[in-house]
Amino acid sequence: MLCSFRNPAQKKYVRRMWVAAALCLVFATVAALSFHNAHPTGAFAYLLAVLPALPIIGAVIGTGVYLDEEKDEFQRNLLVQSLLGGSGAVLSITTAWGYLEDFTHVPHLHLIWVYPLFWLFACLSYPVVRLRYR
Repeated sequence: MLCSFRNPAQKKYVRRMWVAAALCLVFATVAALSFHNAHPTGAFAYLLAVLPALPIIGAVIGTGVYLDEEKDEFQRNLLVQSLLGGSGAVLSITTAWGYLEDFTHVPHLHLIWVYPLFWLFACLSYPVVRLRYR
């Protein structure tokens, strides 16, 4: 599913994910520029700060919608296993990094990197999962 789209559900899913990614980048840019230039305060500052997370929520919902729309059980299974691989890797790495932060002097890991790391590891686990079925 990474490069070729075999059915309409996959095409819609990839389109949704690209839209969510683009909106996240746009909203993050708007928020960063607003905080840098306008220094918002109060409730507006909190709303502006979480604005880039809204497309991420949409992407998570979009993944659930894809799993519902995808009629091919094998394709659903591949994605679910890849998502589990991404989740496991991110949980392991962020936990280990947290201990490193507590006990040594490694730099702080900003939480905004957890979601991109999750997708990085999910994408890396996809070909490994596919190889299991050859």
